[in-house]
Amino acid sequence: MSDSPSPTVRPATAADAPFAALLHNGTQEPHYHRTGAQFAAAFARNPGGYVLAETGGQPGGLGTFRLPDFHPTHAWLGLHLHPDHRADGTTAALLAHLAAQARAAGRFRLWTSVREDYLPTWPDLPALGFREVHRTFGGGFHLKGWSADPARLEADLAARAYTLEPAAPYRDDPRLHALYTLTRGDKISAPPTIPPAAETLIDEDALWDAAFLARQAGEVVGLALPERSRLNAWNAVLVVHPDHRRQGIATALLARVARQLQAQGLGFLNVAGSGRDTAYLGVLRRLGANIEPDWLAWEREA
Repeated sequence: MSDSPSPTVRPATAADAPFAALLHNGTQEPHYHRTGAQFAAAFARNPGGYVLAETGGQPGGLGTFRLPDFHPTHAWLGLHLHPDHRADGTTAALLAHLAAQARAAGRFRLWTSVREDYLPTWPDLPALGFREVHRTFGGGFHLKGWSADPARLEADLAARAYTLEPAAPYRDDPRLHALYTLTRGDKISAPPTIPPAAETLIDEDALWDAAFLARQAGEVVGLALPERSRLNAWNAVLVVHPDHRRQGIATALLARVARQLQAQGLGFLNVAGSGRDTAYLGVLRRLGANIEPDWLAWEREA
Protein backbone atom coordinates (compact mmCIF):
# COMPACT_ATOMS: atom_id res chain seq x y z
CA MET A 1 0.00 0.00 0.00
CA SER A 2 1.46 3.37 -0.99
CA ASP A 3 2.38 5.98 1.60
CA SER A 4 1.90 8.77 -0.93
CA PRO A 5 -0.73 11.35 0.02
CA SER A 6 -4.03 11.03 -1.77
CA PRO A 7 -4.61 13.59 -4.53
CA THR A 8 -7.15 16.31 -3.93
CA VAL A 9 -9.29 17.79 -6.67
CA ARG A 10 -10.24 21.48 -6.91
CA PRO A 11 -11.54 23.88 -9.54
CA ALA A 12 -8.93 25.24 -11.93
CA THR A 13 -8.10 28.93 -11.70
CA ALA A 14 -6.44 31.42 -14.02
CA ALA A 15 -3.17 30.91 -12.15
CA ASP A 16 -3.21 27.26 -13.21
CA ALA A 17 -3.43 28.04 -16.93
CA PRO A 18 0.28 27.68 -17.91
CA PHE A 19 0.58 24.33 -16.14
CA ALA A 20 -2.76 23.25 -17.61
CA ALA A 21 -1.39 24.01 -21.08
CA LEU A 22 1.54 21.67 -20.43
CA LEU A 23 -0.75 18.89 -19.20
CA HIS A 24 -3.08 19.39 -22.15
CA ASN A 25 -0.22 19.26 -24.65
CA GLY A 26 1.04 16.10 -22.98
CA THR A 27 -2.06 14.27 -24.24
CA GLN A 28 -2.82 16.23 -27.41
CA GLU A 29 0.55 16.94 -29.08
CA PRO A 30 2.79 13.97 -29.99
CA HIS A 31 5.79 16.28 -30.32
CA TYR A 32 5.45 17.26 -26.63
CA HIS A 33 6.89 13.93 -25.46
CA ARG A 34 9.42 13.84 -28.29
CA THR A 35 10.65 17.32 -27.38
CA GLY A 36 10.89 16.31 -23.72
CA ALA A 37 13.02 13.31 -24.61
CA GLN A 38 15.21 15.48 -26.85
CA PHE A 39 15.73 17.96 -24.02
CA ALA A 40 16.64 15.18 -21.59
CA ALA A 41 19.29 13.91 -24.01
CA ALA A 42 20.57 17.44 -24.67
CA PHE A 43 20.85 18.24 -20.97
CA ALA A 44 23.00 15.15 -20.46
CA ARG A 45 25.10 15.78 -23.55
CA ASN A 46 25.70 19.50 -23.00
CA PRO A 47 25.29 20.51 -19.35
CA GLY A 48 26.41 24.11 -19.93
CA GLY A 49 24.02 24.64 -22.78
CA TYR A 50 20.84 24.84 -20.72
CA VAL A 51 20.19 26.71 -17.47
CA LEU A 52 17.07 27.24 -15.36
CA ALA A 53 16.16 30.30 -13.33
CA GLU A 54 14.20 29.52 -10.17
CA THR A 55 12.21 31.66 -7.76
CA GLY A 56 11.28 30.09 -4.44
CA GLY A 57 12.25 26.69 -5.76
CA GLN A 58 9.94 27.01 -8.77
CA PRO A 59 11.41 27.22 -12.30
CA GLY A 60 10.54 30.47 -14.04
CA GLY A 61 12.72 30.49 -17.13
CA LEU A 62 14.95 28.42 -19.39
CA GLY A 63 18.09 29.78 -21.01
CA THR A 64 19.78 28.03 -23.94
CA PHE A 65 23.38 28.60 -25.00
CA ARG A 66 25.44 27.64 -28.07
CA LEU A 67 28.91 28.47 -29.37
CA PRO A 68 28.69 27.73 -33.11
CA ASP A 69 31.99 27.24 -34.91
CA PHE A 70 30.70 29.04 -38.00
CA HIS A 71 29.96 32.22 -35.99
CA PRO A 72 33.14 32.54 -33.89
CA THR A 73 32.49 36.01 -32.43
CA HIS A 74 28.98 35.32 -31.11
CA ALA A 75 27.23 33.17 -28.54
CA TRP A 76 23.71 32.12 -29.48
CA LEU A 77 21.11 32.15 -26.76
CA GLY A 78 17.42 31.65 -26.11
CA LEU A 79 15.31 33.17 -23.33
CA HIS A 80 12.17 31.15 -22.61
CA LEU A 81 10.03 32.56 -19.82
CA HIS A 82 7.12 31.28 -17.80
CA PRO A 83 4.26 33.74 -18.35
CA ASP A 84 4.29 34.74 -14.66
CA HIS A 85 8.00 35.61 -14.78
CA ARG A 86 8.32 37.87 -17.82
CA ALA A 87 8.29 41.05 -15.76
CA ASP A 88 10.38 40.05 -12.73
CA GLY A 89 14.12 39.42 -12.38
CA THR A 90 14.11 36.07 -14.20
CA THR A 91 15.18 37.45 -17.58
CA ALA A 92 17.95 39.57 -16.06
CA ALA A 93 19.30 36.60 -14.11
CA LEU A 94 19.32 34.34 -17.17
CA LEU A 95 20.91 36.98 -19.38
CA ALA A 96 23.64 37.82 -16.86
CA HIS A 97 24.52 34.14 -16.49
CA LEU A 98 24.61 33.48 -20.24
CA ALA A 99 26.57 36.65 -20.97
CA ALA A 100 29.19 35.61 -18.40
CA GLN A 101 29.46 32.22 -20.10
CA ALA A 102 29.92 33.93 -23.44
CA ARG A 103 32.70 36.20 -22.17
CA ALA A 104 34.45 33.26 -20.50
CA ALA A 105 34.44 31.50 -23.90
CA GLY A 106 35.91 34.53 -25.68
CA ARG A 107 32.64 35.52 -27.35
CA PHE A 108 31.73 39.16 -26.93
CA ARG A 109 28.44 39.40 -28.78
CA LEU A 110 25.12 37.73 -28.04
CA TRP A 111 22.79 36.66 -30.83
CA THR A 112 19.25 35.31 -30.84
CA SER A 113 16.49 34.74 -33.37
CA VAL A 114 12.75 34.91 -32.74
CA ARG A 115 9.86 34.37 -35.13
CA GLU A 116 7.84 37.57 -35.37
CA ASP A 117 4.59 36.07 -34.12
CA TYR A 118 6.43 34.56 -31.12
CA LEU A 119 7.67 37.94 -29.89
CA PRO A 120 4.77 38.48 -27.43
CA THR A 121 5.94 35.43 -25.45
CA TRP A 122 9.54 36.69 -25.24
CA PRO A 123 11.02 39.37 -23.00
CA ASP A 124 11.37 42.89 -24.41
CA LEU A 125 14.60 42.45 -26.37
CA PRO A 126 15.21 46.16 -27.19
CA ALA A 127 14.82 46.96 -23.48
CA LEU A 128 17.54 44.37 -22.80
CA GLY A 129 19.93 46.10 -25.19
CA PHE A 130 19.36 43.93 -28.25
CA ARG A 131 19.04 45.50 -31.69
CA GLU A 132 17.36 43.92 -34.70
CA VAL A 133 19.96 43.14 -37.36
CA HIS A 134 17.97 41.36 -40.08
CA ARG A 135 14.85 39.42 -40.97
CA THR A 136 14.47 36.15 -42.83
CA PHE A 137 11.48 34.12 -43.90
CA GLY A 138 11.04 30.37 -43.64
CA GLY A 139 8.56 27.87 -44.99
CA GLY A 140 8.41 25.47 -47.86
CA PHE A 141 6.36 23.03 -49.88
CA HIS A 142 4.30 20.36 -48.16
CA LEU A 143 4.63 17.92 -51.04
CA LYS A 144 1.86 15.55 -49.99
CA GLY A 145 -1.05 16.86 -51.99
CA TRP A 146 0.95 19.64 -53.64
CA SER A 147 -0.30 19.99 -57.21
CA ALA A 148 1.04 23.17 -58.82
CA ASP A 149 1.20 22.67 -62.58
CA PRO A 150 3.22 25.27 -64.53
CA ALA A 151 2.49 23.46 -67.83
CA ARG A 152 1.61 26.72 -69.63
CA LEU A 153 4.84 28.30 -68.40
CA GLU A 154 6.88 25.36 -69.67
CA ALA A 155 5.08 25.53 -72.99
CA ASP A 156 5.95 29.22 -73.29
CA LEU A 157 9.57 28.41 -72.48
CA ALA A 158 9.64 25.65 -75.09
CA ALA A 159 8.27 28.08 -77.67
CA ARG A 160 11.32 30.26 -76.99
CA ALA A 161 13.67 27.28 -77.37
CA TYR A 162 14.30 26.71 -73.67
CA THR A 163 14.55 23.09 -72.59
CA LEU A 164 14.43 21.66 -69.06
CA GLU A 165 16.23 18.40 -68.31
CA PRO A 166 17.75 16.43 -65.44
CA ALA A 167 21.00 18.00 -64.26
CA ALA A 168 22.66 14.83 -62.94
CA PRO A 169 24.32 13.90 -66.26
CA TYR A 170 25.95 17.35 -66.28
CA ARG A 171 27.12 17.50 -62.66
CA ASP A 172 30.77 17.70 -63.78
CA ASP A 173 30.09 19.86 -66.84
CA PRO A 174 32.15 23.08 -66.63
CA ARG A 175 29.23 25.04 -68.09
CA LEU A 176 27.17 24.24 -65.00
CA HIS A 177 29.91 25.35 -62.67
CA ALA A 178 30.55 28.47 -64.72
CA LEU A 179 26.88 29.45 -64.37
CA TYR A 180 27.01 28.92 -60.63
CA THR A 181 30.23 30.93 -60.30
CA LEU A 182 28.68 33.75 -62.33
CA THR A 183 25.54 33.96 -60.19
CA ARG A 184 26.59 32.95 -56.65
CA GLY A 185 27.40 36.56 -55.76
CA ASP A 186 23.77 37.51 -56.45
CA LYS A 187 22.54 35.48 -53.49
CA ILE A 188 21.33 37.69 -50.66
CA SER A 189 22.94 36.56 -47.43
CA ALA A 190 22.21 37.51 -43.83
CA PRO A 191 24.88 35.85 -41.69
CA PRO A 192 24.62 33.69 -39.79
CA THR A 193 21.01 32.77 -40.58
CA ILE A 194 21.58 32.86 -44.34
CA PRO A 195 25.27 32.23 -45.02
CA PRO A 196 27.00 33.25 -48.25
CA ALA A 197 26.61 30.82 -51.14
CA ALA A 198 28.96 27.85 -51.11
CA GLU A 199 32.04 28.16 -53.26
CA THR A 200 31.28 25.06 -55.33
CA LEU A 201 28.31 23.01 -56.43
CA ILE A 202 29.77 19.70 -55.31
CA ASP A 203 28.46 18.82 -51.88
CA GLU A 204 27.95 15.49 -50.17
CA ASP A 205 24.35 16.44 -49.34
CA ALA A 206 23.42 17.45 -52.90
CA LEU A 207 20.43 15.59 -54.36
CA TRP A 208 21.52 15.47 -57.98
CA ASP A 209 18.84 12.91 -58.79
CA ALA A 210 16.25 15.66 -58.20
CA ALA A 211 18.16 18.52 -59.85
CA PHE A 212 17.18 20.16 -63.15
CA LEU A 213 18.81 22.59 -65.55
CA ALA A 214 17.57 24.89 -68.30
CA ARG A 215 19.30 25.32 -71.65
CA GLN A 216 18.85 27.46 -74.71
CA ALA A 217 20.88 26.93 -77.88
CA GLY A 218 23.25 24.69 -75.96
CA GLU A 219 23.97 27.30 -73.31
CA VAL A 220 23.18 26.36 -69.68
CA VAL A 221 21.04 29.22 -68.39
CA GLY A 222 19.49 27.91 -65.16
CA LEU A 223 19.90 25.35 -62.39
CA ALA A 224 17.83 24.11 -59.45
CA LEU A 225 19.64 21.77 -57.06
CA PRO A 226 18.20 20.59 -53.71
CA GLU A 227 20.10 18.96 -50.86
CA ARG A 228 19.27 16.73 -47.91
CA SER A 229 18.12 18.33 -44.69
CA ARG A 230 16.51 17.29 -41.43
CA LEU A 231 13.22 18.45 -43.01
CA ASN A 232 13.62 16.03 -45.94
CA ALA A 233 14.98 18.43 -48.56
CA TRP A 234 16.34 21.95 -48.77
CA ASN A 235 16.19 24.27 -51.75
CA ALA A 236 19.95 24.87 -51.88
CA VAL A 237 20.58 26.32 -55.35
CA LEU A 238 18.23 28.18 -57.70
CA VAL A 239 20.11 30.29 -60.24
CA VAL A 240 19.35 31.79 -63.65
CA HIS A 241 21.81 33.53 -65.96
CA PRO A 242 21.37 37.34 -65.73
CA ASP A 243 20.53 37.57 -69.44
CA HIS A 244 17.65 35.10 -69.09
CA ARG A 245 15.86 36.29 -65.98
CA ARG A 246 12.19 37.29 -65.72
CA GLN A 247 11.24 34.58 -68.20
CA GLY A 248 9.77 32.13 -65.66
CA ILE A 249 12.78 29.79 -65.81
CA ALA A 250 13.33 29.69 -62.05
CA THR A 251 9.65 28.93 -61.42
CA ALA A 252 9.67 26.08 -63.93
CA LEU A 253 12.91 24.63 -62.57
CA LEU A 254 11.79 24.68 -58.94
CA ALA A 255 8.47 23.09 -59.91
CA ARG A 256 10.37 20.26 -61.61
CA VAL A 257 12.49 19.75 -58.48
CA ALA A 258 9.44 19.69 -56.22
CA ARG A 259 7.65 17.18 -58.44
CA GLN A 260 10.72 14.93 -58.53
CA LEU A 261 11.08 15.00 -54.73
CA GLN A 262 7.36 14.31 -54.44
CA ALA A 263 7.71 11.28 -56.72
CA GLN A 264 10.55 10.03 -54.55
CA GLY A 265 8.28 10.08 -51.51
CA LEU A 266 9.76 13.09 -49.73
CA GLY A 267 7.22 15.09 -47.76
CA PHE A 268 8.73 18.55 -47.52
CA LEU A 269 10.94 20.93 -49.52
CA ASN A 270 12.27 23.55 -47.15
CA VAL A 271 12.87 27.16 -48.27
CA ALA A 272 14.17 30.27 -46.54
CA GLY A 273 15.53 33.62 -47.54
CA SER A 274 15.55 37.35 -47.08
CA GLY A 275 12.43 39.37 -47.71
CA ARG A 276 14.64 41.65 -49.80
CA ASP A 277 14.86 38.85 -52.37
CA THR A 278 11.57 39.71 -54.05
CA ALA A 279 12.30 37.62 -57.15
CA TYR A 280 12.73 34.46 -55.07
CA LEU A 281 9.62 35.19 -53.02
CA GLY A 282 7.69 35.62 -56.26
CA VAL A 283 8.78 32.16 -57.44
CA LEU A 284 7.76 30.57 -54.16
CA ARG A 285 4.36 32.23 -54.07
CA ARG A 286 3.59 31.34 -57.67
CA LEU A 287 4.20 27.69 -56.81
CA GLY A 288 2.10 27.75 -53.65
CA ALA A 289 4.83 27.55 -51.02
CA ASN A 290 3.87 28.08 -47.40
CA ILE A 291 5.68 31.25 -46.28
CA GLU A 292 6.01 31.61 -42.52
CA PRO A 293 6.24 34.89 -40.60
CA ASP A 294 9.67 36.48 -40.53
CA TRP A 295 12.39 35.37 -38.15
CA LEU A 296 14.02 38.41 -36.55
CA ALA A 297 17.71 38.24 -35.65
CA TRP A 298 18.91 40.30 -32.68
CA GLU A 299 22.32 40.99 -31.19
CA ARG A 300 24.00 42.93 -28.36
CA GLU A 301 27.31 43.15 -26.63
CA ALA A 302 27.98 40.43 -24.07
